[in-house]
Amino acid sequence: MLQNVPVARILGFLFLATVALMGWVTYQGYRLSAGALPARAHIGFALFGMVVTLFTQTMTLFYFVGTGSRIKKVVRDYRLDAALVGRTVRLKARLFPWLTFTPLVTMGAFILGGGAHTRVLPAWVHGGLAILALVMNVITAAIAVFCIGENVVLIDAIDAQLPEHAGEEDAGRIPQPPA
Repeated sequence: MLQNVPVARILGFLFLATVALMGWVTYQGYRLSAGALPARAHIGFALFGMVVTLFTQTMTLFYFVGTGSRIKKVVRDYRLDAALVGRTVRLKARLFPWLTFTPLVTMGAFILGGGAHTRVLPAWVHGGLAILALVMNVITAAIAVFCIGENVVLIDAIDAQLPEHAGEEDAGRIPQPPA
């Protein structure tokens, strides 16, 4: 009924890619400050890293909102133990603050990078925020991968409690708009 989709694995891979990209961009920033790298290389990778980071964290947020909503519906419709809904709520409570503040700090580091590049801000402001963003992205990735895994286990537990015919009645039905 709730069928596992490869979204969980894709998100896990994207978090690994995010950490690698953010690490590389931070390393490039130090190479730039040492004069060993042109600014365009750091700026280009930083832009790409921001896009991947924001996409990954936003998609993870939507993944949990979507699966949580579906879990609530299935638990209600099949009269399963309400504690199953509590498990998804606890996962979101653990992860969502990180999915909120990590992108903000990462965007702040990116934006202030422009100020450091034009010498409006001291480079240490951008560098310090970049290190904080890297650390927060590593922590967020670890928490997200753990929560995604737990969510998959929860979905499997719910699927195991459903009757064999669960979901078949909805398979051929076309949703009708409310009258």
